[in-house]
Amino acid sequence: MALQLAPLLGTAGVVIAAAAGPLVTGAVQNRRDARLAADLTRNLDLLEKLRGYEAGTWDAEVHQLDVLVRIQLAAAAARQKTYVEQRRSWSNLGAVLMVLSIALPLLWLLTLPGSWWSWVIFTLLLILTLILCGIGLHQTFRPPADAPLDAAAA
Repeated sequence: MALQLAPLLGTAGVVIAAAAGPLVTGAVQNRRDARLAADLTRNLDLLEKLRGYEAGTWDAEVHQLDVLVRIQLAAAAARQKTYVEQRRSWSNLGAVLMVLSIALPLLWLLTLPGSWWSWVIFTLLLILTLILCGIGLHQTFRPPADAPLDAAAA
């Protein structure tokens, strides 16, 4: 029984990891954006305070902080532009689910005989399935520029 379940659990783990990868990346990205916004707000407040002192006291620091604020503003603008232009093609995810619905039962059936030829076919089908799922997930979250947008993508 363990010989039959191990390949299937391995396959399921790879597919789950591939599907959950964008979710984890998105959570980390949101944290970076929040930190950038907080740093920018703090630096703007500090810049206003330093400019409130008499002339010549903090000129070098004000210039350095001004450069830093400009860099942070450019980074924030670039991230917002990326969010505005973000595209998804959910039909490709449907294709991935169709490939999995066909491949997983076949993979299960190939584990049952337990002979060498079934494991060879199992390995080839597993590699093909992983490649197709990887391409489909990539096309879902990073579609080509000329691909039509799905209605739910915006």
